[in-house]
Amino acid sequence: MTIDKVGAVILNDQGQMLVVRKHVPGRHTFIIPGGQRETGESDEQTCRRELLEELGTQVVAMDYFGTYEEPSEFEDAALRATVYRVEIKGDPTPTSEIVELAWVDGASLAAGVEVGSVVARHVLPRLVGEGLVKPA
Repeated sequence: MTIDKVGAVILNDQGQMLVVRKHVPGRHTFIIPGGQRETGESDEQTCRRELLEELGTQVVAMDYFGTYEEPSEFEDAALRATVYRVEIKGDPTPTSEIVELAWVDGASLAAGVEVGSVVARHVLPRLVGEGLVKPA
């Protein structure tokens, strides 16, 4: 079984990326905001809905960043994450199943902040490599 999700890479002016932590007992892993498509939704519609539900923000612009496959952090299944770089309007606030927000960079990983495999293996290294996020 493969879980198909749409994720959002949101950056701030300090060279950091937004990650979220969902309420999953016994887990403290941060992941990128986003979620599963509802029937008939496009990636853009999914991203807009999920960011409004999870963060209370609106999507201003989004550009394809990549598609990554890794084991799911919270379920016994494979994860296919279609990721977009997203500009938002509004201040992100944890809502819905989100219990915490954090802004991370390369130093955050070095300090031991627990992030999901898509973030750790694909998204953050690419952002650091492109000079968009501060390195360790």
